[in-house]
This record gives sequence, structure tokens and C-alpha cells, in this order.
Amino acid sequence: MTKHPQTAANTRYAFASIAAMLATFLLFVAVMLLPLGLTADTQVILIRFSLYAIVLFAVLGGIFSVRVAYLRKKNGA
Repeated sequence: MTKHPQTAANTRYAFASIAAMLATFLLFVAVMLLPLGLTADTQVILIRFSLYAIVLFAVLGGIFSVRVAYLRKKNGA
């Protein structure tokens, strides 16, 4: 099955967003569990940043996934 170039690009963007979300989650877990010698304020800032980034990448991945579904339906694939 040949993909439309726009569908292929949006699929790559969706997978990249999901990979970035997982990498951010690993950062969150590392900050929470590993004794990195961070002050409490720095740790809270990193945790907040990572949670916001997880939400951002999840939303982006969802948008690209919906776009791929729309393009596949439009192109009859």
C-alpha cells in the first residue's frame, strides 16, 4: 500500500510526539526517584515542566493521529 506523502509525514510526526512524550516521562521518573542532589525548589520546577511537556506532547500526538485518520479516510486508504 502506497501512502500519500502528507499521511506519511503526519504519521512520522505522531510517532515523534509519542517518543518525545515517553522521553519526558523518563525524565519525570528520574527526577522523582533518583537522588540527583537537587534542591526541593529545583525538583518541583523540573517535575512541573516535565508534566506540562508530557501533556503538550500527548496533545500533539493526538492531533497528528486524528489528522492521519482524516487523511486516510479522505484518500480512501
